[in-house]
Amino acid sequence: MPLPNLVHTKRLTNTNIRELSVYYDKGGLNYWNHSQKPKGIYFSTGLYEQVPGSGIKSWKTGQKGDGYILVTPLERYSRKALRLVRERVEKHADQIHTMFEQGGDVENLKALLRREAFTPVVTSANAETAEAEA
Repeated sequence: MPLPNLVHTKRLTNTNIRELSVYYDKGGLNYWNHSQKPKGIYFSTGLYEQVPGSGIKSWKTGQKGDGYILVTPLERYSRKALRLVRERVEKHADQIHTMFEQGGDVENLKALLRREAFTPVVTSANAETAEAEA
């Protein structure tokens, strides 16, 4: 059974949400710029408009912070590779949202997703923990 794409959702305003997703793509034609898209594990983020309590959402195209990143190039599907990237996104979801709110530090985001050295982003949860430990 395949894993669901959606990993985390955050309500940004009363009607706007940001979704973080991780998925495997078989590659092929990139519909936006007609280039060849490689096979692998991808991270994507999308901004949507959704009325609270409604199951209907509409994609807000052209927004800053909307797009995808190739995290792990693969020749064939790997459930383990997909699970590892999903776990990193789940663990650092608040930091990822904060990165986008502070202007979208793409290089730091790529490092976090690929399990490389990255600069942690201070979130309200991290600040409260640091104050409690001090």
